[in-house]
Amino acid sequence: MRLTALLPRVLVFLLSVSLVAAIYQDEAYQIDYQHALLGTPISDNTFFHQPSISSRATLLYTLSEKNVLGAINPKDGSLVWRQSLASSTSNGTQGFLRATNGTSVIVSAVGNTVRSWEAADGKLLWQYEDIGTVLGLTVPDITGKTQDPLVVTYENGNTRITMLNSINGKVVWQVADSVGETPLALTSSTTSLYYLSLQSAMLKGYKIKVTAIDPKTARPLSSQVLGSDGEVTSEESILHIGGKTSAPVIVWTDKALKTLKVNIIGASNIETIKVTSKSPVEKIAVHAPSAGPALNHFLVHYQTADSHWAEVYHVDAKSRSVKKAYDLPVVAGKGAFSASALGANVFFTRTTETEASVIFSATHGVLEKWPLKRNVEVDASDLPELSSAVTEVITKGQSGYAVRSALMLSSGDLELIRNGESEWVRHESLAGITAAAWADVPVAENLAEELAVESHSNVLSAYIHRVRRHAHDLQYLPAWLQRIPARVSSSLFGGAASSSAGAGDPFGFRKIVVAATEKGRIVGIDAGSQGKVLWNVQAVQLPPGSKWNVTDISIENDLALVMARDAEFMLIETMTGKARQYQEPGAVENMDRFIPVSKGGGKRLLIPVLINGAPGSLPPGDATNNTFIVTQRWDGAITGWHVQDGVTPTGAWIFSPPEGERVAAVAKRPSHDPVASIGRALGDRNVLYKYLSTNLAVVAAVNDTAATASIYLLDTITGETLHSTSHEAVDTAQPISITFTENWFGYTLRTDPALARDVYAPSTPMGNLFIISELFESPIANDRGPLGSSSNFSSLKCPPHAPHVISASYVIPAPLTHLATTSTKQGITPRSILAYSAPLAALLAIPASMLSPRRPVGRDATGAEREEGLFPYSPIFDFNPQWTISHKRDILGIRGIVTTPTLMESSSLVFAYGNLDVFGTRIAPIGAFDLLGNGFNKAQLVLTVGALAVGTKMLAPLARTKQINTLWQ
Repeated sequence: MRLTALLPRVLVFLLSVSLVAAIYQDEAYQIDYQHALLGTPISDNTFFHQPSISSRATLLYTLSEKNVLGAINPKDGSLVWRQSLASSTSNGTQGFLRATNGTSVIVSAVGNTVRSWEAADGKLLWQYEDIGTVLGLTVPDITGKTQDPLVVTYENGNTRITMLNSINGKVVWQVADSVGETPLALTSSTTSLYYLSLQSAMLKGYKIKVTAIDPKTARPLSSQVLGSDGEVTSEESILHIGGKTSAPVIVWTDKALKTLKVNIIGASNIETIKVTSKSPVEKIAVHAPSAGPALNHFLVHYQTADSHWAEVYHVDAKSRSVKKAYDLPVVAGKGAFSASALGANVFFTRTTETEASVIFSATHGVLEKWPLKRNVEVDASDLPELSSAVTEVITKGQSGYAVRSALMLSSGDLELIRNGESEWVRHESLAGITAAAWADVPVAENLAEELAVESHSNVLSAYIHRVRRHAHDLQYLPAWLQRIPARVSSSLFGGAASSSAGAGDPFGFRKIVVAATEKGRIVGIDAGSQGKVLWNVQAVQLPPGSKWNVTDISIENDLALVMARDAEFMLIETMTGKARQYQEPGAVENMDRFIPVSKGGGKRLLIPVLINGAPGSLPPGDATNNTFIVTQRWDGAITGWHVQDGVTPTGAWIFSPPEGERVAAVAKRPSHDPVASIGRALGDRNVLYKYLSTNLAVVAAVNDTAATASIYLLDTITGETLHSTSHEAVDTAQPISITFTENWFGYTLRTDPALARDVYAPSTPMGNLFIISELFESPIANDRGPLGSSSNFSSLKCPPHAPHVISASYVIPAPLTHLATTSTKQGITPRSILAYSAPLAALLAIPASMLSPRRPVGRDATGAEREEGLFPYSPIFDFNPQWTISHKRDILGIRGIVTTPTLMESSSLVFAYGNLDVFGTRIAPIGAFDLLGNGFNKAQLVLTVGALAVGTKMLAPLARTKQINTLWQ
């Protein structure tokens, strides 16, 4: 009997699951795309290294500005493995990455943690944590000694130098220094260890102190102070600290970049180099090999506004002297130099705007030279930056040399040049997206505008306009004819269809994502071409260390309005990224930002918001009477404003959470949120009418002291609280994410009974909760509540009535953040809840029906409820693997999800962005019921129809003859 009662429940669940399969195997990696990113690479933490001792091939390793460690395949730019090392203790701190010569191990240091990694697969070998912040890391290569990592940490004026065992990470020795000097670096020669620090000078600036350390006992052997007052103004004055050679050097410069000082570490003499240039030198960089004992040669790179050149110096370890060997000629434009070692030989690689060349350090002759060929799309403005290249040089027997150079572009992207030819580009500039919006390809809009012009003209003018339009369209005819075979082939036998500008888009799958990054860049991504970057422009120039705080991106036709703080905005073209208009920050006094509001008819109204959270005056005619504006003040209070005269907003209401609470999250319905039905059809043919209003907002407020969270449903016209609920034992340090659509909203939070302060603590589940609430006009079926049979309702004439709210909470196995919902054109397709789970590194699409708050509690579902797809409530809600729309991909650092409808009602486009990765896909919540899948055999259908046509043609005479013979009988 129990099995019989359970069978219908299982069947309903299986049917529900089968209807919401996230992605088919033949669609994976076809309809979705990902930019698996590391972040902008740091040249000092980027190098080629053999992943194993037995391998001759190398991988490209880097530790980025995002403190993400990764290995890149130099052949195609694909990511071999990566590890995110960012933590609460490493925010804003620079990391260090070093290789151990002749081994398959690399060592990283970020924040207060040192880790050793297997270079081939990124496996963690050991980890060491210190109480101080790591300010220096080196892996000394001393003759006859093991390559034990050496690290310097700093905490509250105390400096510690620690040597760690390279096998297990245990402390070999540790010494403390409380003199109060500023740690600078650790380095080594082939015989000694050196600790470098900055010592305050008597008058101004710093002096450099060099301390030699016994690698066995950590006993200081000697120390000396370099420089005079005013030579070193800050750490930026130090251009280079060498190591792992018989005579490593330290190079520093003055603030005016007029003089270079060079010292062989361990020696007392200082060489002075005068910088001679007709134009002011903007930057100086020093390059020397960092892997293995090589010749003591280094290169000094000078860059002016319009040219660059270099000088090569040789170091004599015996005489402890530095001599200039030769000059590399002046070349116009920007350029990049890099140094690499092949055995004991040192090579310098030079990359300019037109060519790449390799020079042997001992002579000034050019060994190889290639014209620079950009086979991949790179913006002309993104030329290689100074001191932003790493190179690998190998011999090709008697035929010469092969060179691979990894260039860090000014956009933040990483490009690999092989023998002068561009092999690939990794779009690392996409890391750190702060806002994104969907834009339609403007081809359809342009045609609509042209037809509108013809409809408003007289017959003759309209005819002439149409002839000209058709003549203009003839330019696309050759390309259209060329695409016919490919379209027929892809239609019959599968394959990728063309997604060029002139290609058709009958399903609305090709759209453009306009995204803004924290580094002041705006990017256009083609969602119909596997996430291809269409354009990437530097919108604003930011001071070092600052971020571009973009608040919103609004799309109108073929233009995107990017809005930032301090009333800054930029208007750009969505197809090209060309700027149309720009307003600098602070151009309008006391203004904080703009709020875009749709006026209808495709028009957009920009509402100014002042620093105090109040909206500014509107230009006459922009806003109609009885316009309501909702803003959030600096103290978190939510304020409603009423525009009665069409110009001046006046305060209508203020919502301030109770004392001790702060607003943690706010959500409203999306601008595109169509409702296909005003009621919920029940299994018994009755209807529960939905509580529908575009003037609702959900506010989450938390009390950090009491560990509580309160949820408020507000009417944004009157400011009334229509519904509220509270939760105990909430971990307020964790984010609360809310999504609101149609007549329901859901939110996530984390609870912990240990935080509860009342007697009900044992009843509070520990874990991650998902709470969903559905709003109805009345608890009684077929009842409209106070509205009765009214077709319209206005909060201005009578106060809104409270909805009937049905809620349910579920314990989920992993935290979900950045909630969103799928969006379709008509709103007929049931919605799915989109969410990101950081522990799972996955993007989920959970059918909203599976979380229905109307699931029966403590009993079996009735026949009518089963007909609705409802099944008994269970507080434990597991994630079905089919809901993982990112399937096998690991998605890291997501902090926003945006969706848009397509022309097909079944499908919705999804784009996830954030601090690191970019991911996009197409999702059909209940299956692509209006689109043929890839498994449909179109060729067989055509052959079948053709065979039937041929058979009919052949059998027609026989049938006609038979009919005639029948008549004669």
